[in-house]
Amino acid sequence: MKPNKMKLTAIACTGVLLTGCATMEQSMGLGAVGCAGVGVLTGALTGSAGIGAGAGAGCMALAGLAIYSYHSNQTRTAAQDQQLYGYAAPVNGTEVKIRDANAFPKTARAGDTVKLTLDYSVIGARDAQDVNVEETMVLKKDGKVEKSLSQRMVPRPMGGGSSEVNITIPSQMPAGTYVIENTIKTGTSYDVRDTVLIVS
Repeated sequence: MKPNKMKLTAIACTGVLLTGCATMEQSMGLGAVGCAGVGVLTGALTGSAGIGAGAGAGCMALAGLAIYSYHSNQTRTAAQDQQLYGYAAPVNGTEVKIRDANAFPKTARAGDTVKLTLDYSVIGARDAQDVNVEETMVLKKDGKVEKSLSQRMVPRPMGGGSSEVNITIPSQMPAGTYVIENTIKTGTSYDVRDTVLIVS
């Protein structure tokens, strides 16, 4: 096989394996296999065994980080939401606005369960219909994406909505300060808010 063709094949395979590693709702077994492959292929692409090993080790450290529950509820009607926040409903289209995002507890260690909560408003005209809101949670460290925690489309009526995701801190997760980037989006409207999680 020619070098260029082999490199393209490796890149394609890396994409598949990274998907297996980064998808939180897959099993630990699949994650571990994917992470091992990431290290090998990263080393092949960069020409450095050290970089490949580092990529594989970093991926393996978070392989056990998985969602084990997700809950979603409407918490306020459109009238209650508007009275609470005093906004003017848009004439056309629908808007979304994050009101609060938290991690409980904010400091955790291996084996602890962390509850990630998200509260936001879906704002539309009086006769607006339900919309699909895309909720995304991404784990970052030092400005770099470590893992996709959750990404799903949720049907929402106008008003206030909340989502709750529970994760367990794996034993190999490096200590440090992490940022959970919460994003909500519907149509062209979106909002982003960060939550800090410290692993000790």
